[in-house]
Amino acid sequence: MTQTLPSIDSAYREEWHAARDAREQQRRDPYGYLAYAGFHKLSNTPAHFDGIPGIWTSGPDGISVLVDSGEQLTVDGRAVTGSYRFAAVREREFRRVALAGDVILELSKRGGQDLLRPIDPAVGRRVIGSYDHTPAFELSPRWIVEGRFVPFDELRPTSVDATVGDIVHVHLAAGEVIFSLDGVEHRWLVIARDGQPASAAGTGVVLFTDATNVTTTDPRGRSLEVEFPSGPGPVTLDFNHTRNLQRPYTAFAPCPLSPPQNSTSTAVEAGEQSPVFTA
Repeated sequence: MTQTLPSIDSAYREEWHAARDAREQQRRDPYGYLAYAGFHKLSNTPAHFDGIPGIWTSGPDGISVLVDSGEQLTVDGRAVTGSYRFAAVREREFRRVALAGDVILELSKRGGQDLLRPIDPAVGRRVIGSYDHTPAFELSPRWIVEGRFVPFDELRPTSVDATVGDIVHVHLAAGEVIFSLDGVEHRWLVIARDGQPASAAGTGVVLFTDATNVTTTDPRGRSLEVEFPSGPGPVTLDFNHTRNLQRPYTAFAPCPLSPPQNSTSTAVEAGEQSPVFTA
C-alpha cells in the first residue's frame, strides 16, 4: 500500500535545498569529477598514456609506474624517477596518488579492474564554464512512499554492468524493498554500502530507471539512498532525494547501471533531472 506524508514543512525544504546547494558546489570544484580527463585500464602489460608520465602496469601486488628521467611525477611531495610501486587498490576505492604538474592522477578499482584517471583542473574549469546547473523536480509528498524491507539471509553478490569500460561491478545486495506506485507493486534490490554487516540495520542505495528517463532525467537511471532495518520491517523511499550518478557529467565514470528489476513504468517526477550545459 502506498502512503504519503500530508505535507512538506519548512525544515524539510531547507534541508533539501541545502543538500542540493552542497552538491552544486561540489560539481563546480575544478578538481572534482567534472575534471576527469581520461579513463585508462591498467593490466600486466606495460602501457603509456598520452599526457601522463611513465609506463604503467598492475598486478596482484599493486600498481607500478616506470618514470623516465625526462618526465615529471610527484608522489607525496617528492619527485619520482625510475620504478615506483603503489599499494594495491581496494574495490571502489578512489585514491589520488600523484601529481603531473597541476594534474592529479587517481587510481581506483571497479569490477576487479585497476583504473588510472587524470584529474585536470584545466579540463575542470572548461567544463564548469559550460555547466549551468542541475534542475530538480518540485518537492511533493506524493513521492514519499512507504514500503517494506525484506532482507536476504546473507548479503548477496549481485553483478551490475557499468556505463563505460566493459566493466561488471559486483555489489552486495542486502535485500529487497517492496512498495507500490500507481497501484503496481515493485520489488527493488537494495545495494548495501561497503562494510555493511549482514542482518544489521544500515543505509543502502537503490539504482533505478523510470519513465522520465526518456524525457527529463539520465537515460541510464538515477539513485536513491534508503535506510533499512536489521530485519523485515517498514522502510521509506523519499524520491524527492533522488540523485544523479557521475555519468551525466563526465564520459569517464564507470557508474553502475540499474539492476533490471529496479524499474517502473511510472514517471517518477522527483529528485534531480539531467544536468544543463550551455555549450
